[in-house]
Amino acid sequence: MSSKYKNAIGSILSIYFFISAIVLVKNSAKVVGVALAETIVLIIRDTTSAVFAGWISTALLHSSGAFDSIICAFTSSGVMPLNLSVATIIGAEIGTTVTPFLISVLERLKGKGESRAAFNVTMSHVLYNLFTLAIFYPMELFFGTFSKIAKWGSHQFVKITWLNAVPDLLDTITPWVKPLLGYIGPWAGLVGGGVLLLVALGAVEKYMTAIFSMPRSWNLIRSTFTRPKRAFLAGFIFTLLVPSTTVMVSLLIPLATSGVIKAEYYILPYILGANIGTVFDVMIAAMATGDPIALGVWLVHLTINVVGAMLFTPILDPFARLTTRVADYVSKDPKTTLIITALFHIIPASIILYYYLAI
Repeated sequence: MSSKYKNAIGSILSIYFFISAIVLVKNSAKVVGVALAETIVLIIRDTTSAVFAGWISTALLHSSGAFDSIICAFTSSGVMPLNLSVATIIGAEIGTTVTPFLISVLERLKGKGESRAAFNVTMSHVLYNLFTLAIFYPMELFFGTFSKIAKWGSHQFVKITWLNAVPDLLDTITPWVKPLLGYIGPWAGLVGGGVLLLVALGAVEKYMTAIFSMPRSWNLIRSTFTRPKRAFLAGFIFTLLVPSTTVMVSLLIPLATSGVIKAEYYILPYILGANIGTVFDVMIAAMATGDPIALGVWLVHLTINVVGAMLFTPILDPFARLTTRVADYVSKDPKTTLIITALFHIIPASIILYYYLAI
């Protein structure tokens, strides 16, 4: 077998196990983190606490979908008002950045590859969500904009039962993860998933470096990520097929560390497309339930991502320059990387702790 086919097969298998590792970690975190997330949800008393509860809970669960399900259940049962559930959805967008961020940190600590380019991918994701939080949080806090959208939307949809049959592609392609998790338990799943993630990530980098050293492959990547519209379309289509922003953004990191994706390429349009692509997965889940609350939450999710894309598309170049500067600063030495990583988690956790102690 020629090296070309070996690299192709190795790349496919390593990507599969990379995705499987993320699914294993995510499913393990759901089991471990659901009780804690539910406790955090019960602390919520106003828009501010709701936003930061959404942030930290989604970070714990590694899944905005899992957290959205908890919110829908609490709202449907009357435990949480709709306006507070909407605020948690706004905060949950930040929580989705945690897994790609941690993968970039691991790459930086390993001291291999183009860590600056990897952080350029991650910081595009983080900064975009922080900026949209800074825009949407005051809109909800002072005007209740998204609560009004959710209330309006909850009265506009009807149940569509056949959508319930649409499978989750990630679960379909990794059928062994849930049985394994049931056998080894969630804590072992977290550890095993983390180890598998590191091994698979190294393999992805190795094989992708070999594959994308070919001129034709370089031209394909360059034509996608040097043109905003193509990058947006790629993110949208890929995330329709694999409905997870976390996975689709994380997959860019080995491309960046292997030098395939350069720091100056357009990452934000890909992320904007991926965010909108995941909305359709949430839509299917919400419509299948027929729950007006779930449909209202979905409409808020859709609105946030569409409006965010409309706001940031005209400023791609200034945003890219800012991201590059931040990525340079974050990745300049391991100490700085670890401090910023800690702050990224300590700030929301401290605010939630304040509300908890104030009960």
